[in-house]
Amino acid sequence: MKKLLPVLFIFSLSPLTTMSQSTETKWLQEWLGAWEMVHQLLQLPAGQPPEMVFYDDTFVYTTSAVTAPAASRIEGPGMYGKPLPWRKARHNDTLMLPDGQRVPVGLMSFAASTPAGNSFFVMAAPSFWEAAGVASSEFSLNKMLTGVFLHEFTHTRQQKGFGRQVDSIERAHTFTDIPLTDDIVQGYFKADSEYVRQFREETDAFYTAAFAADRQQAEGSVRKGLSLLKARQAKYFTGNKTVLEKLDGIFLSMEGLGQYMAVYWLVQPNGGNTSREAAISGFRRKRNQWSQEEGLAMFLALARLKEHDWVKDQFSERPQTIVELLEQAVR
Repeated sequence: MKKLLPVLFIFSLSPLTTMSQSTETKWLQEWLGAWEMVHQLLQLPAGQPPEMVFYDDTFVYTTSAVTAPAASRIEGPGMYGKPLPWRKARHNDTLMLPDGQRVPVGLMSFAASTPAGNSFFVMAAPSFWEAAGVASSEFSLNKMLTGVFLHEFTHTRQQKGFGRQVDSIERAHTFTDIPLTDDIVQGYFKADSEYVRQFREETDAFYTAAFAADRQQAEGSVRKGLSLLKARQAKYFTGNKTVLEKLDGIFLSMEGLGQYMAVYWLVQPNGGNTSREAAISGFRRKRNQWSQEEGLAMFLALARLKEHDWVKDQFSERPQTIVELLEQAVR
């Protein structure tokens, strides 16, 4: 997809399975190391590594034989305790993706699936982002890009759950006015000032819960947010827009968890070592991507109320939406 904690953890991270690394791909070691850290802290089950495609202005670094079939093997980091088949080749300004599509080299970071249903991941190297003038006012470019990586890489673990649900909806419905992306609800209603007002009030209630001083206040704010959300959906998702209710829950879950995983790493002393306020502010950015903005608030509120056992559910083949998880948390 396009895409705190009340307690901080200090721990001893077991090393990545890796061969000797050149400074050329040090950033890749750091990004996958951040994923391993989050994976271990949240006690997530090991998954099948997706095929990965990273690139700078000259070379592609990939584990995909489709992307670089004739490339020589290079040393690189492993994942989940196992080595990965890294390759390096000149890309000549185009990339062959693992799903067979050829695309021009540009500023990209996304997860997707092959026709066989296997996840793959694509992202530009830090030098590419820096050359494009990307920066963050809250923290360094490296920290910001690690967070972006974590957000989008989270989606590779959601493909067999929420991703398949979206595919099923797309097969059953025709979307002509607004394309089916995580911004579809925003696309329909961004020009409706009353809808926007209600959405902002609802989102504020979840952020109030996330920053609540005590559990009673947190639960009350979550109940308010859920009530406003249900009222909004009942009022606006009618007629040929009833399908938006399911999509709203899915994309709040996918984009919200991606944002949450970035913030989670940023506040770890052995991770981004960033203050909670700066981490949240940095990933809210302009607050103009609705599914990310409200989704983050909802997961922060959930973390305020429950231990992290719900993260495993989000990576299952039949995950619950963040709406359902919050409803259960305040029963």
